[in-house]
Amino acid sequence: MTQTFSFDGYTVRPLSEKDRPFLEMQIKADEFHREWMTADFFLLTEPGEDAWALEDEAGMIVFYFKTSTAVRMFIQFPVIESRDDKERSRNGMLKGLAWISGMFRANRFREILFDTRRAELANFAKKRLGFQDAPGLLSFNLQPPTPKNVQESHSEAWEPFPQASQDTGEPPNVRRQ
Repeated sequence: MTQTFSFDGYTVRPLSEKDRPFLEMQIKADEFHREWMTADFFLLTEPGEDAWALEDEAGMIVFYFKTSTAVRMFIQFPVIESRDDKERSRNGMLKGLAWISGMFRANRFREILFDTRRAELANFAKKRLGFQDAPGLLSFNLQPPTPKNVQESHSEAWEPFPQASQDTGEPPNVRRQ
């Protein structure tokens, strides 16, 4: 099944292998992405990820985008008054996050985000839990749908989600320079 979406003269469609040559050319020309990204980043998706192209009304690629389902965790610890309290928090993070991560993974989440202002917690999360700094990370909170903002929206529902690995059999309509 191939699903595309149209709005305001734009079309959103799933990527296919037919996008590879143009996508590779664009990545190689991009000083911000060429060192760490390849076309495979978009084309070889994991469960919970999808890759798309946004085309204008002339069929020209405006941009490619990949989505992954992320969860943002907020954590509140009890006041740490002793070494035992600190050790309990550390052990709880190690074992608790291992279990929580498994649950998130089983539910197709691909990433866990959490913010902290505590350098000690950030260092622990990176050193012992495998978190990494994410420079350039921006956040935009999506408001849950309500009857009012659903009616005001001009976009179509994205259900069911087409997988980026589905080949439509149609070549992408891109301008080659």
